Amino acid sequence: MNTLELSETCRADKSSTEHVVFVLTPYERELFLPGWKPGPELAARQSIVDVSLRPRQEWLKLLRDLDPSVLVTAWSCPTLPMEWLDDSSLRYLCSITGSVKPRVPRVFLEKGLLISNWGALISHTVAEHALLLVLASLRGIQGWSSVMREPRNMLEMMRNLKTRRLRGARVGIHGFGAIARELVMMLKPHQVDLSAYSAGVPRALYDEYSVRACASLEELFAETEILIECESLNEGTMGSVTRDILELLADDAVFVNVGRGRVVDENALVDLAGAGRLRVALDVYHSEPLPQDSLLFDTPSILLSPHVAGPTSDTYPLCGRQALENVDRFLHGEMPSHIVTLESYDRAT
Repeated sequence: MNTLELSETCRADKSSTEHVVFVLTPYERELFLPGWKPGPELAARQSIVDVSLRPRQEWLKLLRDLDPSVLVTAWSCPTLPMEWLDDSSLRYLCSITGSVKPRVPRVFLEKGLLISNWGALISHTVAEHALLLVLASLRGIQGWSSVMREPRNMLEMMRNLKTRRLRGARVGIHGFGAIARELVMMLKPHQVDLSAYSAGVPRALYDEYSVRACASLEELFAETEILIECESLNEGTMGSVTRDILELLADDAVFVNVGRGRVVDENALVDLAGAGRLRVALDVYHSEPLPQDSLLFDTPSILLSPHVAGPTSDTYPLCGRQALENVDRFLHGEMPSHIVTLESYDRAT
């Protein structure tokens, strides 16, 4: 079957004028909606299409032919064509995944299109992974394999690993979105001294979580022992964590990035980790997949994670279920959850 053709349709309610179009590849359907098929649980006509690897003009023609009032999308959905803006019947776009910037030009939002995404549903999984990387770095996991191959001299082993505890440490968080706020809740039982910085975040939000608000990145990084990077990537944050900023961290500080790779000077991380100034743990990179000749692979004090801080395998179906619930709310005249506002759109990557 041509991937542009309808793979399945269901008219659950012949009186309904709503048309819900699911733009998903077979992989995305199995990942987010395992076993699901269009059915009467949604009171609307439903279609599923796979538009992967199709020319842009065919995508525009498909949208005009189907005339959806609701689109359900994931990663594979192409960008909504600007030519479709004025003659579109689309009223709601339900993204099963996170940022909608790659798929929805800002003007659609400005014109009143209702948009939702997975919201804070995966924030805890990213925060859990960040905490994992922090603890692993503090306990010297980068050196475990080498010391276990050597004769077991406990004193020498501990001297090489330089294991440290989390409790009571000075922790800084760059970014203060949903992931950062989940992290705050996970870190507090460890009685850490918490600081954060993110441009434009109101002071009241920091106060709500009992976190010290810093006035600048320089203040946040200065003498911090553990820095967790989870800021979004935009024009203001691109490359904002420079070599000079990184050098403000305390000696032997831990730097963890679960946000976006291009926020940070990656070459500076290699140099500072190689010199023993920092312990570094990364889940995101300037280029992904990480090139095999990357110096990050050859720097012993850098712990590399294969960009798996996002949804865990048991979280993907929860994202799909939430999307179906949001579509059902919309069809019944209710407001879906996790609405994307112009402010959150602008702050997102």
